[in-house]
Amino acid sequence: MADEDTNDKTLERMATQLKGIGDKVEGAIDGLSDTVRAEVDQHIQKTFGDVVGYKEEQEEIRKAHDKQISDLTERIQSMSAPTATEDAPDEFYGYGKDGLGGFVKEVLAAGRQSGRPSERLTKCQDGEIERRRLDTLNGVDGGWFVPEQWSNELLRIPDDQQYLKSLCRTLPAGSPANAEVRIRSLDQTGSLGMYGGVAVYPAVEAENVSAATTPKLRVISLKPEKIGAYYQLTEELRANAETMNGLMGPLFQGAIASYDDDKIQTGTGAGQYLGFSGCSAEISVSRSVASEVNYIDIVNMLARVVTRGNYVFLCQRVDMLPQLMTLTDGAGQLIWTSNARDGMPQPRLAGVPVFFNEISPALGSAGDLRLVDLSYYLIKPGMGVMMESDNTYGNFLSGIETIKLSYYSDGKPWLTDALTLRDGTNTVSPFISLAA
Repeated sequence: MADEDTNDKTLERMATQLKGIGDKVEGAIDGLSDTVRAEVDQHIQKTFGDVVGYKEEQEEIRKAHDKQISDLTERIQSMSAPTATEDAPDEFYGYGKDGLGGFVKEVLAAGRQSGRPSERLTKCQDGEIERRRLDTLNGVDGGWFVPEQWSNELLRIPDDQQYLKSLCRTLPAGSPANAEVRIRSLDQTGSLGMYGGVAVYPAVEAENVSAATTPKLRVISLKPEKIGAYYQLTEELRANAETMNGLMGPLFQGAIASYDDDKIQTGTGAGQYLGFSGCSAEISVSRSVASEVNYIDIVNMLARVVTRGNYVFLCQRVDMLPQLMTLTDGAGQLIWTSNARDGMPQPRLAGVPVFFNEISPALGSAGDLRLVDLSYYLIKPGMGVMMESDNTYGNFLSGIETIKLSYYSDGKPWLTDALTLRDGTNTVSPFISLAA
């Protein structure tokens, strides 16, 4: 501001000096002709006009500069001032320091006789209901909603192990999460073929176009159903939140993933997943020799798959591994190969990965070996995990307390039937099993 005052005084002094000079010049030219005098007057006015214009321009620049400083000051003050969102719960509702173990301890305390929920447990319940938009759902029963981050972690597929669920096509939960979702798919039954009745013809002649048909559609419905998992805690484990924090997560995570894997294969569809085992789209291939797996069985299974896909062989390890590792083709060459990918052995049979699991039947049973592409299996998750505890009289005497997790999910094959090829006779499917 001091520099601006100096500039103003300088301008005023220059204006005064110029005015004095103008007065002298005007007195000196009184005797000049009117034409010359007019030219001199015009020059003087222009000079004064330039000085005044310069001063006005500087004043505008100063005002703009002051406004920028004022706006910047307001922004800084607004950023540093407390906001209403600081009163909102954080993502863990105050459990971040204590971890999942601290949350479990308060759920247990609230589940005991005459137990009262803590302030942050109540705050967590209200916050999760609002976050998950559960006000739009019906039939939500007892339990405490686990904060979203831990809920997602408990339902996550473990990174260090293989699970069929990781190969399935998982749909978004959507909002509301437990709502039923209907998915359209092509009706590929009977003579409709792989493309659901769509016919493509050359349009050389107009009459050819009239032979085209419209696609036939079916609707597949997925409605997440409630699934429960429980675990018994000893008095010593309940007293150690840190141990619970490190133990319960992996235990529930593995148990839930294993259960889902079982139902992806064997589920009845009644209040649970509909498994691909025995579904209407599965194709059963006859076995060449009872209680054995031979090269011709592998060939016949590969012949019945949908051409484009990401297939794996499914089987259990104990009975099947000796059979598969010793299989030879017609030239006496082993068709089993072992290699390492990402540090984990990934065996292959006739070039297709082998996925060992504990759910597949024993050697000689129907489905002891399956060939599947699980991108044709749909999973629809529901709302996240709920937790509740039970400390009945019997549990109290034994020092054991039961904790239960509930979550919602549904799954079923995308296809309702095997696909008929153009020949009208042969069928293919993404779900192939070896018969007994």
